Amino acid sequence: MRAAIDIGGTFTDVLLYDEETGALWASKVPSSAQQPAQAFMSGLHLALASAESELSQVNALVHGTTIVTNTLLEGKTASVGLLVTKGFRDLLEIGRQQRPALYDLMADRRAPLVPRHRVWEIQERVGADGREVVPLNVEAARDQIRALKASGVESLAIVLLFSFLNPGNENKLGELAQDFFPERSIFLSSQISPEFREYERASTTVVAAAVAPKVLSYLQAIREKLDAKGWQRDDLYIMHSGGGTLPPEEAMRKPHTMVESGPAAGIIATAQLAQTLGLERVIGFDMGGTTAKAGLVLNGHPLYATECEVGGEMHHAGRVRSSGYPLRFPMIDMAECGAGAGSIAWIDSGRHLKVGPKSAGADPGPACYGKGGNQPTVTDAYLALGYLDPGSFLGGDMSLEPQLAEGALREHVCKPMNMNLQEATLGVVTIANANMLRILRLVSIERGHDPRDFNLVAYGGAGPLHATMLAEKLAIRRVIVPRIPGLFSALGLLNADVTTDFVETVMVTLTPENLDSLNAALDRLSAKADAWFQRMSVPGEKYVIRVSADLRYLRQNYELGISLPGAHISLEDVATIQTQFHEAHKAEYGHSTPGETIQVVYMRLRAMKPLPKPDLTPLGDDTRGTVSAASDESRFVWFPGGQMQCQVYQRDDLKAGYTLEGPAINQEKEATTLVEKQWCLRVDQFGNLIIEKVG
Repeated sequence: MRAAIDIGGTFTDVLLYDEETGALWASKVPSSAQQPAQAFMSGLHLALASAESELSQVNALVHGTTIVTNTLLEGKTASVGLLVTKGFRDLLEIGRQQRPALYDLMADRRAPLVPRHRVWEIQERVGADGREVVPLNVEAARDQIRALKASGVESLAIVLLFSFLNPGNENKLGELAQDFFPERSIFLSSQISPEFREYERASTTVVAAAVAPKVLSYLQAIREKLDAKGWQRDDLYIMHSGGGTLPPEEAMRKPHTMVESGPAAGIIATAQLAQTLGLERVIGFDMGGTTAKAGLVLNGHPLYATECEVGGEMHHAGRVRSSGYPLRFPMIDMAECGAGAGSIAWIDSGRHLKVGPKSAGADPGPACYGKGGNQPTVTDAYLALGYLDPGSFLGGDMSLEPQLAEGALREHVCKPMNMNLQEATLGVVTIANANMLRILRLVSIERGHDPRDFNLVAYGGAGPLHATMLAEKLAIRRVIVPRIPGLFSALGLLNADVTTDFVETVMVTLTPENLDSLNAALDRLSAKADAWFQRMSVPGEKYVIRVSADLRYLRQNYELGISLPGAHISLEDVATIQTQFHEAHKAEYGHSTPGETIQVVYMRLRAMKPLPKPDLTPLGDDTRGTVSAASDESRFVWFPGGQMQCQVYQRDDLKAGYTLEGPAINQEKEATTLVEKQWCLRVDQFGNLIIEKVG
């Protein structure tokens, strides 16, 4: 058996997969912000009990976590010291010229994770050609590192000028620092992000150092709990933002890559579903208890980016907007905002209704949980509108209190806004939708894609509730709700391979004269991949590598990633790569310039250890005709146009080929699907709910 455990801000999801029979067992338990490893173990034991199995029968564990994201959002980062080349102390403060809001004179950037008094200058200098200009003053550096440690610094980031070309001085400082700091608390920019662009390299290294202690203690706690239960196997893997997994030891060296650990798994599951159903264009939309996430899948594969921004108004890949901290490493192209089912509704100083980003989390949770929470949340609005059945939440494992939900909404929304309950609750849902539409537009329209050409795959505990509402706004005509949508990201963990990425900055033009330099860089990357495969004990016949290059026209500021045919570039390949770049540039920017000199900025290599994937077993044949589903249950639900009576269906009762028309509600243990009027639902042969616009 293999187990997948996805710890979110509100719930922890566990899937247990039997590789021989293909059977799946699921559990969903409240997360614990103070002791996330506790929810990890309790959810795992609950799933094992459902399968009547023991922990000893689990041969691999794959884990997704929000520990890095939460650490950044809550500001609970470590005390970091930063060593920089003399003259570059203000590197983080200066940053880039972008502002969070171009015309808002009051908008401030986030304060740097390292205050200026913990940024110390080192006497050394490497030139732009990689040659040493000023030698490192070793004794002075040792004294500075000793003083930083004595001042209470927990982690050390070392970012020297042009170290991506010559890491010698960073390596020397790293060795000196081991006399004062644990090795896992020392982060060199030449190892974390060996790329040019000083500010982004520094920011990435600082974020890694800032979250490292939390990640280290978290992973150690999980390992200790597993050891205590007698599970001492080495097959424990952590999801990273690139859509692959890593052993804990590797994840501890690259903690910044875990910033989208759980959400990336959802897009991997979306890609697998798109391949199964033969869908070319898909938007994956995940709404959980704390956040909402979105990403694109084209021709069965996720889109990737090499930079993202975290800790700001939104987490998103692609070009940064300076509201948070930039990171550079290969990742799935996603956007995330603080709009979840647990997001709190509140009134700002201008008497405007807001929803999120603050969440009630699992403890105390929404007011309707009856655990002491008194702030109204999106879940409380669901209950007041009739979307949820208070007695069947989580399959009846948890009861909701409608009177507490309505009381919180009346006190904190209705009274301040002078609204009745229906207006207030519809307002909460409408604003939550508006927040989520921003990320859906960001990953589609702002990437040059028309959302009308896409299918919307909705998952997460709350995603299916909002799916048809959001699809209406984007003119999307088909929504797909997969099986076990509330644990879909956990399913993505089971579909992930073990992967890691290597990069080298080259900065040469793409011409036949530079083939030797480009191939030499690829050889160095391949050697690193070979060493990694040996550490991972991957047999030679199972080696999988993917090679790409980041290209731009000479004197441009930004690059485009282009896949390469292999780990060696031939003379014939040059013309092919040039053509690919011109086509990609035209698709991205609307124009290209054939004949213009192309520059290779980075060479990249992804090493992959493939793992077996779960098969989606068809539940039946939905091509023999359709049967209208019947329901004996109904309830009144509030919509923007007024109150309507909705038929209520249980998903377990809907077989392949069944159809129903909206307005309707489909309930299952981990999620609820709302089918609005003028939408029709059918069940396909895999048990997915295909919801299509009528007319």
